[in-house]
Amino acid sequence: MTIASHCWPVLARCSGVLLLCVLPLGSAALAAEACRVMDPELQGQYTGPCVEGLAQGNGVAAGGARYSGDFVAGRKHGMGLKVWPNGDRYEGAFVADRKQGQGAYRWGAGSEWAGQRYVGAYVADRREGLGSYEWPDGRKLSGQWQADLPSPMLAAQMQTTIRVYAEQMVRVSIPGAKVCRSVPVGISEMDTITAVVLAAESNRIRVRIERPGRLGAELDGRVVKAGMELSDYVDRWMVCR
Repeated sequence: MTIASHCWPVLARCSGVLLLCVLPLGSAALAAEACRVMDPELQGQYTGPCVEGLAQGNGVAAGGARYSGDFVAGRKHGMGLKVWPNGDRYEGAFVADRKQGQGAYRWGAGSEWAGQRYVGAYVADRREGLGSYEWPDGRKLSGQWQADLPSPMLAAQMQTTIRVYAEQMVRVSIPGAKVCRSVPVGISEMDTITAVVLAAESNRIRVRIERPGRLGAELDGRVVKAGMELSDYVDRWMVCR
């Protein structure tokens, strides 16, 4: 598996007077035109203060993605939260529409790397400086990042971690294996769903749910019950300890 520049899978956007850009008729198109947001993914609807036709201050913008936080001259600038349709989310510091400073990026349920997370420093939209890469099952590696990639020493540790993980994936794919998947519940809680492997399907496995989580009964946005069968990516499951 190669290192991607965007992420490391399992290893990697009124004149002189402050106005609220909410029109009486509630027209999102007119509001967006009256108060511009520069990020193309956020153009569509904006609620918040404007200065000279640009989003300024704390507001909410939505288009292909959604952002709530600070704006300066129409750009994300300060602290904020941006969420994409597949569930990916970044919460932290922005400078001129780019991730800059300290932040946390979590891959969403619609991503191949669901539940994995990077927490640490960013420079110009790239991971740069001290940061930690975390997996849903609790594994965590910390070290220096350079130009969105881990330093050689951290990369070597990740390679070792992934090799061990790949060996575990072989065991996860064996029919009859009892497997577990950790899922986030709310902001800080983690829950565990247990299942039995029925069959391997390329990079996926078919499982039968044995026990839903103790805190909830949802998996990737759908309610699961004991006895339910479903197909999922193999690397989202581990052999139960």
